[in-house]
Amino acid sequence: MSSFNRVFHEVVKNLSRFPGIGKRSAERIAFSILKMNAKDVEDIARSIKDLHSLIKPCRLCNNFSTKEICSICLDSKRKKDVVCVVEEPTDIMAIEKTSQYRGLYYVLLGSISPLEGIDGETLNTGKLINRIKKGQISEVIISTDPDNEGELTAQYLIQKLSQYRIKIYRIAIGVPLGTKIEYIDSATLGEALTKRHPVG
Repeated sequence: MSSFNRVFHEVVKNLSRFPGIGKRSAERIAFSILKMNAKDVEDIARSIKDLHSLIKPCRLCNNFSTKEICSICLDSKRKKDVVCVVEEPTDIMAIEKTSQYRGLYYVLLGSISPLEGIDGETLNTGKLINRIKKGQISEVIISTDPDNEGELTAQYLIQKLSQYRIKIYRIAIGVPLGTKIEYIDSATLGEALTKRHPVG
């Protein structure tokens, strides 16, 4: 194998790690990189490095932030006793676009997935439970994805949180089953949030 092929295929292999990027797409991106000038390539590489090194999970909610506590948790206009539980930070971005929710968030950074060996006990719920025990939260809205993993996660959370004296809601199923929250249009997602219903 030539040195070009070795370097090129290494880049293609690494680009293929991104979700939604197959081998053909990775090859097109690699060829595009080859056509760029050196400064543009350096800018891209630096921004990726900054993204990974400067952005970390918020200490309170796990949302991605450049500071120890994210801007949503610090927002004094938010309802501090209402928490919307989501799987990923991208879900927060989708919900914020609806302008229908003014509480706080809690990001699980994943969902229950038996195939990947992730069960309820390994789910990232510790900080949420601690806040509930301290009486800081009176209402939880479970907004996990309406797919198999999201439903398993929702049922686990309902069972786990039902022992506490809080209101528990599941996001209204006005959203298509089997889809990801980040891909749902804002009008549909806003309606689902507005028409949430209690569980348990």
